[in-house]
Amino acid sequence: MDFVTVEAADCSIGFQAYIAPFGQVSQEILNPASGLYQFAPDVTVLTAESNSLSKSPLEASTQLVTLSNAFKENGTGILIVCTFMANPAWPMHILHTEHDVQLTEANQLLREHFANDSRAQICDLDSIAAYYGYANAISPEMTAMAKIPFSEGFMALLAKKLVSHLKAKAGIIRKCLVLDCDNTLWGGIIGEDGMEGIVLGQDWPGREYVNFQKTILELYHQGVILAINSKNNVQDVMQVLREHPYMVLKEEHFAAIIVNWDAKPQNMEKLAEQVNIGLDSLVFVDDNPAERQLMRLMLPQVEVLDLPDNPALFEKTLRETAFFAKPTLTEEDKKRGRSYAEQRKRMELQKSCVSLDEYLKSLEMVCSIRPAEQKDIKRAAQLTQRTNQFNLTTRRYSEADITTMLGNQNWRIYVLGLKDKFGDNGTVGLALVETQAKFWRLDTFLMSCRVIGRQAEDAFVDRICRDAIEAGCVKVTAEYIPTAKNNLVADFWDKMGFRKLASDKIAAAYELLLKEYKQKTLKFLNWSN
Repeated sequence: MDFVTVEAADCSIGFQAYIAPFGQVSQEILNPASGLYQFAPDVTVLTAESNSLSKSPLEASTQLVTLSNAFKENGTGILIVCTFMANPAWPMHILHTEHDVQLTEANQLLREHFANDSRAQICDLDSIAAYYGYANAISPEMTAMAKIPFSEGFMALLAKKLVSHLKAKAGIIRKCLVLDCDNTLWGGIIGEDGMEGIVLGQDWPGREYVNFQKTILELYHQGVILAINSKNNVQDVMQVLREHPYMVLKEEHFAAIIVNWDAKPQNMEKLAEQVNIGLDSLVFVDDNPAERQLMRLMLPQVEVLDLPDNPALFEKTLRETAFFAKPTLTEEDKKRGRSYAEQRKRMELQKSCVSLDEYLKSLEMVCSIRPAEQKDIKRAAQLTQRTNQFNLTTRRYSEADITTMLGNQNWRIYVLGLKDKFGDNGTVGLALVETQAKFWRLDTFLMSCRVIGRQAEDAFVDRICRDAIEAGCVKVTAEYIPTAKNNLVADFWDKMGFRKLASDKIAAAYELLLKEYKQKTLKFLNWSN
């Protein structure tokens, strides 16, 4: 636990811990009156050796599933279930033992069982041990003396993994990877070496940079936004992005490309504004230690990755970070990198239009607003956990919370999607509405900043108000709860025609009398069911 405490403190996470008495894991979980449930943890870690549960690894995996079901029935918060360490009994033998085979099967069963569980997450202990090396992960001395199988070095690595789960629970996840170019994405200096002279190709040493780019592309496909912040001539950089035969990352992969000779912290502030995310969502990657140090001094909110001197280690260094670790991957996540790159094209279009009306009309937008379904639960929970700027109340909800609301007749959940000629933004709006006979309460109203100012927010409020009128309500109530990040929407309900009832430093209360409501005219939106 000491390793986890230190690692969490390094990420500005403080916590109180409850540790089950030795050998009492099953009893603690199965007994509804145990100390575990009295402690009421937000996050519970369940780890056990397979032979402590059963002689058969397959039966042990069934026991873990049974324990997890009991926890979900009796407890609160999320459960992190660790797989079994499947180190081979005879590593130099040709054949695996039956026990080895069963351990592998048991772990796969656990991964499959918890893959879509809203209350449980897998911490793949076996994969971490394999990465670290089974021989290094296990301590025969500690196993014999204290029945603690892990070495100190492995416990430190495991602590990092567990803290990545805590960071995900706390919403401390970075969103954007900002990259230098020279000696980072390729070897050499494009302004001096030219297209033919930079180091980038199928053979060493160019392969090192190609592999690094492939790793970055994996993050892109997991929903990480990519951007460039480089001191260079913009024409040189764009030529490489567009024409170099071995560039894995192309122009269309980047949500923002800022290339000039200004100080990089200054460019980083422009970049955050352009992409419309906070500085604390950015990770900066640069081979130059001086640039990294300057970024830390000038913008401490930005996470800075220390690249090693050897570019062959760039890929390994990035893979061992947890900046972007998240417990689920939605369809919107997979499309996010592309969506932000499409947003850059929208901004270029807006600059070419003489008026806002011309811009909105030229986008050819198609909006959909509908009741949420089972398939929307992951995305809805994710939006509550990760949306900060256009979020009126910033209430965080888990998948389990959203599932409960979806099955409760006193709640309505709306999701909003928006497409235009550049692409599909996916689900970018969420409203959680508590319904009563004569009035509705807007508990949560949030939207992605990518679609602000395009009439979507007006359409969203309009749909909710029209549904409330149809249901026989007389008023809709709403709140604005200020945070460090949502000042953008401080006057949103005023703009929507709501009347402010009360206001202090904690919250502002609003209402809209529906007899006074007039349906909005939204001439730039087309509609899709």
